Amino acid sequence: MEKLTYQFLKDTGAKVPIVGGPMYPGSNPELVAAVSNSGGFGVVQPLALTILYGHDFREGLQLIKKLTKNPFGVNFTIFGGANKKYHKQMERWMKISIEEGVKFFLTSLGKPNEIVKVAKQHQIKVYHDVPNKKVALAMKDCGVDGLNCINWRGGGQTGIQSAEKFIEELHDIGIPLICAGGISNKEDYKKALEIGYAGVQMGTRFLATHECKVTQSYKQAIIESSEEDIVWTNKIAGNNSSVIKTKDIMQGGLRTGPVINFMLRQSKLKRYARMYLMSRGLKNYNKTAFDDSVQFWQAGKGVGNIKSVKHVADIIEEFSL
Repeated sequence: MEKLTYQFLKDTGAKVPIVGGPMYPGSNPELVAAVSNSGGFGVVQPLALTILYGHDFREGLQLIKKLTKNPFGVNFTIFGGANKKYHKQMERWMKISIEEGVKFFLTSLGKPNEIVKVAKQHQIKVYHDVPNKKVALAMKDCGVDGLNCINWRGGGQTGIQSAEKFIEELHDIGIPLICAGGISNKEDYKKALEIGYAGVQMGTRFLATHECKVTQSYKQAIIESSEEDIVWTNKIAGNNSSVIKTKDIMQGGLRTGPVINFMLRQSKLKRYARMYLMSRGLKNYNKTAFDDSVQFWQAGKGVGNIKSVKHVADIIEEFSL
């Protein structure tokens, strides 16, 4: 076993270097618990847990703890001062996570300086989502323990470069790198580890599982789609998000209009534009999880290798053999 894979397993408590990525929709408690139960590492998406599936945050964490005795993590998206109400909510969720014994935070967007500071006081590991080398080096300087490398094959908010490019540029960074994007079968998984990743993060593959509570039409769309059916839109979060091409997605085009485009180009306005887009997007994705007629389906380019709905345990067992 490579040194950094061992470090990642030590940081998470997982037995297999596979992360169940936080998703909206998709990260229902049963799915998070199933990933951890099967030896991987489930990560909670707080908005999905509370808004989408209707759990009180603490009670949701306690439910997952009842469903699995194995460790799991929590994802925190950082919006800085753009939304003070959300920032306060995130602080409350972090406090509850600490009280409930969570020992791993996966952070996204922004600078995690304050989160890292709090985490170190409680022996909590912090990994951060990164799209390129520049951000990766900045996050290492913030003191994170590992990096979740979001490549251009990922679903949802996707990256801008290949998995191979990440390894080429960051091979000597000295902390675990997780390959996030396009991993959907055993061959993808093995290749990622062979080229130097400490582990992989999967989202789309876990959407098409019996434990995931999204609609059957969503799961069927993943099974029936090819890599060519994946398109990028910036209407969900202001940056590129990978989705399955459908009539609902294509209606009105894939790109934002001139006003939002202007805001996205201004450093002082960008966060407000992204907050607006994401809050609007949540309404569509709330429907996606439960309404078969709504076709706003996030997915990555690994869809072409997903041929059936499976149990989480079967997927992880197949990968780790």
